[in-house]
Amino acid sequence: MTAGSRAADDQDMEIIDAYLEHLRRAQCTKKTIFDREKMLRRLNRDLEYGIGQVSTEELSVWLYRDEWSQNTKATFYHNLKSFYGWAADPRDPWLSADPTVDMEHVSRPRGIARPVTDEQLAYILANAVEPYRTWAILACYQGFRCIEISRADREHFTERYTFVDEGKGGDPRVHDTDPTVWATVKGLPPGPIARLADGTRATPTQVSVRSALYFQRKLGLPKVSMHRLRHWLGVTVQREYKDIKVTQAVLGHKALSSTEIYTMASEQQQRAARSTLPRFA
Repeated sequence: MTAGSRAADDQDMEIIDAYLEHLRRAQCTKKTIFDREKMLRRLNRDLEYGIGQVSTEELSVWLYRDEWSQNTKATFYHNLKSFYGWAADPRDPWLSADPTVDMEHVSRPRGIARPVTDEQLAYILANAVEPYRTWAILACYQGFRCIEISRADREHFTERYTFVDEGKGGDPRVHDTDPTVWATVKGLPPGPIARLADGTRATPTQVSVRSALYFQRKLGLPKVSMHRLRHWLGVTVQREYKDIKVTQAVLGHKALSSTEIYTMASEQQQRAARSTLPRFA
């Protein structure tokens, strides 16, 4: 049988189902569980003998393909290490050995902050219509991601505190409420902050895609996104306060490594540094 047409063995599917249950007991988010299941089912279809009878060489051929980005390969590598490490755990083994032990590590490429400019943000806040203006304020002053804008209810805000019931990674957190955010949301009705025209809650994808299209087509701001508004907050706080732990807290990062992109010297700082160089030409 060919790799693409091989019927999935019952044992392979049993292993996948047991791993997904392990993730549920570990309180992983629904998105994490969905993404892991999707990858494992794809892997099981692609491999000639399935996920339970695979060699390191076969996994390497599957993973280190040129058409996948570094980010994709890093994500899949992490998922494979998690799955096979669990499946070969000697305390309750499904497999006799972990085929990922000798695989070459794949690191995520370090990202860079891409904030909107002060001028772009001022233009958005002066000209955007609802709900895009409110979404933008939540991103640039409260640091909300699209998924957090989607999940936010009016009840999550008080004049003093903002409650994030389920942030990225599924963890709750509490922030102080930015004055501009409070002035924007205090008069809104109970329920979802991100409402569509029919009153239903906007999904994270709808918040992301619709706002980007609006900024581009209606405001003439190509390549401006909600995440770049969030980057504006991170860059501005780090530049003005110069404390990475504060920036980490404001943005709700679990790992300090996620915040490090905001410590890179700004364009203005680099230009100022270059202006001190002696000129001989």
